[in-house]
Amino acid sequence: MTTRDTLVQAALERFARYGYLGSSIQQIADDVGTSKSSVLYHFDSKEALLEAAMAPALDALSALVESLPELRDDKVAAAPALVTGFVDALMQHSAAVSIFISQRGALQEVPVIQRGNDIVDAIARTLVLEAPSTRVLTRLSIGLAGVAFILGDSLDATHEHPDPAEMREIFIDTLLELCMPADVRAAGTVA
Repeated sequence: MTTRDTLVQAALERFARYGYLGSSIQQIADDVGTSKSSVLYHFDSKEALLEAAMAPALDALSALVESLPELRDDKVAAAPALVTGFVDALMQHSAAVSIFISQRGALQEVPVIQRGNDIVDAIARTLVLEAPSTRVLTRLSIGLAGVAFILGDSLDATHEHPDPAEMREIFIDTLLELCMPADVRAAGTVA
C-alpha cells in the first residue's frame, strides 16, 4: 500500500469516526505516523483528502445511477436488483456512506458530499415506485439514514456487531418495504 493509499484510508476512518469537521490534517498525519507536510505533499487540502477518500464509494454508486435509465421501464421488476446493488455498495463502502449521509447537514457546501447526496437522491427517486409524496420520500429517507447509522455504528470496534449477511438481508427487505407501494407488497409481486 502506498503512502497516498494509507493516508486516504486513515482519513476515511477518522472522518467517519470523528466527523470531517472534527478532524485535522495533523490528526490524520499522527494516525499514520507521518508529518503534516507529508500529507500536504499528497493532498492540497483536507477537502482534497476527503474527495480521494470518498471516490471509491461515489464511483460504485455512480455505476448504479448509470444503470437507472434501463431500470425505469419496469421499476417493480427492477427494484430488488437495484436495492440489492445499492445495499451492497453501501455495505462495501460503509465509512464513506456514514460520512456523506450522516454528516450531510454540516457538509452540504462541500462538493464531494453534495455529489454523494445527489447520487443517493437519484437512486432513491428511482426506488420510489409510487407517486413521490412527502410521506413516501420521508419513509425512504428514514430507511436510508437508518442504514447509514447502522453501517457507521459497525465501524465502532468496541462492541459486538450482527452478522453482515443477516444485516444485508434486513437492509434489502426494509428498503424494499419502504419503496414499494403497499398494494404491490400485498400482492406479493416482489419477494
